[in-house]
Amino acid sequence: MPDKNRPIPATLQEFADGDESDLNVVAPWVGPAVDPETGLLREPIRGRHLVATSVGWPKPGHEPVAIALNEAILRELYVRPGLLAVCLAISENNFNSTRSLSIWQDEKALAGFMKSKPHLAAARRVRELMFDWEGAHWVVEETTELPTWEEARVRLAAARKPGTSEFASPGE
Repeated sequence: MPDKNRPIPATLQEFADGDESDLNVVAPWVGPAVDPETGLLREPIRGRHLVATSVGWPKPGHEPVAIALNEAILRELYVRPGLLAVCLAISENNFNSTRSLSIWQDEKALAGFMKSKPHLAAARRVRELMFDWEGAHWVVEETTELPTWEEARVRLAAARKPGTSEFASPGE
């Protein structure tokens, strides 16, 4: 359990550097590309596709709203055309960081999800509900294994701009 008296990080980099040694997969890999028996890819994903990741650090006291928004997002996500696989994890140690990793058929499929009503409804409330948030996606030509949380961290770090995040709320 995290120390409730520790200071809240002041920058996105400080959140990203937080201890996630307790990262817990709360929704294992699922989707049409995943074998439900093994949790691995059914077969290699050939051809160009996208891998996307996001992480956010929710503010305490907003759980009912955040849960409702997340439930709507997940209902949309799990049936979204072009989604090949998705996995979700949480780290209590790192201010309840919530991570997602997903594989998409193409840019159009990912953009369709990002522009869906549930996703846009949550995105509009990021400053209210999250200390901070970041996301990234990258093109892959062939996948023989599912992406890892470590790969996601590396990709996010490469895309991260120095300084205070545009999502951070000063003084909180």
